[in-house]
Amino acid sequence: MPKITKIEVQKNNKERFNLYLDEAFEMGIDVDTFVQFNLKKGQILEASDMEKIQKYESYRQALNAAIQYLSYRKRTEFEVQQYLVKKEFSEMVIAKVIDYCHKEKLIDHNDFANSLKNTMILTTDKGPGVYKQKLHQSGIEKSIIDEYGQLYEAEQPLEDILKLANKIWNQKKGPSIKRKEKLTQSLLQKGYSFEKIKEVMSEMDFSQSEEEVDLLIQKDLEKVYNKNTRKYTGSQLINKTIEGLMRKGYTYDKIKSKLEESGINSGTEEIE
Repeated sequence: MPKITKIEVQKNNKERFNLYLDEAFEMGIDVDTFVQFNLKKGQILEASDMEKIQKYESYRQALNAAIQYLSYRKRTEFEVQQYLVKKEFSEMVIAKVIDYCHKEKLIDHNDFANSLKNTMILTTDKGPGVYKQKLHQSGIEKSIIDEYGQLYEAEQPLEDILKLANKIWNQKKGPSIKRKEKLTQSLLQKGYSFEKIKEVMSEMDFSQSEEEVDLLIQKDLEKVYNKNTRKYTGSQLINKTIEGLMRKGYTYDKIKSKLEESGINSGTEEIE
């Protein structure tokens, strides 16, 4: 049976030791492993002893890796588990590490959800939908996602969403009906519910002056009509132009009025 002939402190890490059996290097061990098995020079180790030492050392390495990983920011069980899988630790060792992290509150899903909520509300323009998606992707339980999703919506200031909505509104072009559609789509993509969007939009002013609408439709009419002249003529050209402008959000009456004003009757004219 092998005998411990030397135990030396590693040069680059004073909390790890090199273990020698029968004058040959056997393995590196954590200080906790050293204390756990009360290892000392001259000690005889049976095969079963070495197996226990190796398993415990693997656990200590995985735990130290997890603690270091958790030191940078809060993590979920899923994130820590995936990190340790990449480090090629066994399922049994990972399960023990996860259990330890939960007991010591190193992993706390309620705390994680609350911290992410506060950070996102303060630093992003995203709504509850995006927040809940991030929690789901991080492996958070549905009950916690639902609970903190409601808190997110309740705590996010309406004035912040209104400010965002007005910013998006000013970036969009076209008649108000189309701009409202674009605004709704943008807010949905940012994670806001239809109910919240409706509440925010009820506080906004979507009015446009006749002069503004007239300038917009004149500009779009030129683009749509001249583009369609490459494919269509006559009444088909007129109809395609009307369809194109209606898709842009203009009313049929406004389009007909602008066509007449522009002198387009036969569909053979080109707008300058």
